[in-house]
Amino acid sequence: MNRRRVISFVSVIALTAVAGFTTPAAAQSAGSDQAGIVRTNLISSNPIGIIFEWFNGEFEHAIKSTVTLAVSGSHFSLGDANYTAIDGIARYYPSARAIRGFSIGGSVGAVKVSEDNCDGCTAFDESAFTIGIRGDHVWILGRDQRFAVAAGIGAKRLFYSESDNEGTEGLPIGRLSIGYAW
Repeated sequence: MNRRRVISFVSVIALTAVAGFTTPAAAQSAGSDQAGIVRTNLISSNPIGIIFEWFNGEFEHAIKSTVTLAVSGSHFSLGDANYTAIDGIARYYPSARAIRGFSIGGSVGAVKVSEDNCDGCTAFDESAFTIGIRGDHVWILGRDQRFAVAAGIGAKRLFYSESDNEGTEGLPIGRLSIGYAW
């Protein structure tokens, strides 16, 4: 009789412990974290780039659980060339948690390129249409799930409109930014 009580008592404690440490399975909405917080907008920039006079900013909006649209603007220098660009970006999030995790995307845009080859004069000043591809990862962090860190890499091809220049040029894309999600 004592043995049965001990076994029953241990069984009740074990079941209570299992019930207390597990959570019920529930479907999470797309774009949400484990707490169910959904973020559909993200604004971000690279504050480290400002030190090197590389400026960029981006606004991203989720239109579906797997797709976002973004607009990005940037200004930077590579060697003697100065680039000022604006891009429209479409991203696909295979995890169906838009603005969180890994994404692959494409971009179209325009860039103005000016190159200084001599002291103070502009030797090359032209605009180009761009098409690009990129891979990114976004982490939404913090207690309120509003702080964002984004990193990515890609490339885009510049198509110049004038026939007397190089025609096309490849340009690398890098993303390291922090931002705010809502």
